[in-house]
Order: sequence, then structure tokens, then C-alpha cells
Amino acid sequence: MALVALICFAKQPAKEMLAGRPTSDLREQVEHSLLIVAVISFSFHFIGRISSDAIIGASIDKDTKLKLYYFFFAFYELVYVAAILKWHQYKNCMMAKYARYVCYLSAVMATILLTRYVDRAVFETNILDSVYGFLVAGVNVLTMLAIGAYPAYRLFRLIPDKKWV
Repeated sequence: MALVALICFAKQPAKEMLAGRPTSDLREQVEHSLLIVAVISFSFHFIGRISSDAIIGASIDKDTKLKLYYFFFAFYELVYVAAILKWHQYKNCMMAKYARYVCYLSAVMATILLTRYVDRAVFETNILDSVYGFLVAGVNVLTMLAIGAYPAYRLFRLIPDKKWV
């Protein structure tokens, strides 16, 4: 949704935002930065879903699946951040605050996944069982809010009377 809103309310047309580079204008820089994050997030979400299904459905023992799953997705989060940083560098685009927040949250997620890996695969204690789901959900919600904040802001600026905002 944020991707659609960003494309619809951006200063530049979608084609220019996807293929071109931003000028030094701050709004263009922010919009290009958020487009990078939204496109990479969208792509990584679907690739991650396919990878998760492949790991879960693999014909290997449960212990190996467990180790592979947490370690793979911790690494996957770091690849996600690297892809965001590399695309920013390629487009010669500054990182918007929202994009930085998404990267920070990804680092938090990687830490949670590595901690869960150590908890379940190394120590075999399962101490984090009661909080792991809430932590992952919380980070995912915060990431969604960070990605959607600027498009929501642009949308609210279009409301003429702003009585209910």
C-alpha cells in the first residue's frame, strides 16, 4: 500500500523514480529513498516466504531445519540491509530517516533471530518461546509504520480542511 501511495503522490513520475536518479531536491531524495526501501521490502518479503516454505518443507531432520531456519533468516536480514544500502549508493541517493529506521529495525530482527538460534539450537533451552513471537511481530509492525509514514503524511497533506486530522 505504501508503495502505491508513494508512486501516486511522489513529485516525480514512477518511471523516473524507478529508473532515474534524484536531483538534490530534499523531497526527491526522500521519495527515492523510500521507494528503494519499499521495492526491496516487497521483493524480500516474497522471496523470504518462498525460502521459509522451502526450509520447512525440506526432507531433513527437525534439528537441522531449526538451525537452518534461524541462521538463514538472520543472514537474510543483513542481506536486506546491504541491498538497501547498495541501491542507495547506486542511485547516489541520501538515506531518508525512514529508511534508516527500517535498517535499524532489520538489525534488531537479525539480533532477535540470532538470539533465538542460540536459545534453541546451541543451548537447547527454548527460553525465548514466550516472547519471540511478540518481538518479531513488534519489529514487523514498526517496520510497516516506518515504510508507510511518509506516504501517509503526503496523503494527509492533500486533505483540504484537515478537520479530522
